[in-house]
Amino acid sequence: MRSYAGEIFIDVPFDETDSQYRKVQAFLEHPDGTSRFDDVRFYVVTLKIAMKNAHHDEPGFWDRWADNF
Repeated sequence: MRSYAGEIFIDVPFDETDSQYRKVQAFLEHPDGTSRFDDVRFYVVTLKIAMKNAHHDEPGFWDRWADNF
């Protein structure tokens, strides 16, 4: 098992005309597309992949998980 590695999910569409996407992109990348942070990666994933662990958000999931750990 791997511990929390600092991943976060930011729910914005991959749409360069979307203002929220542009804000995230501007925060993480220089105008030339290079990363502003050496230890940060900016990935775009499909909804299907993003929803792979959606069951983790169900009420009680983590309590049940801890009980069986």
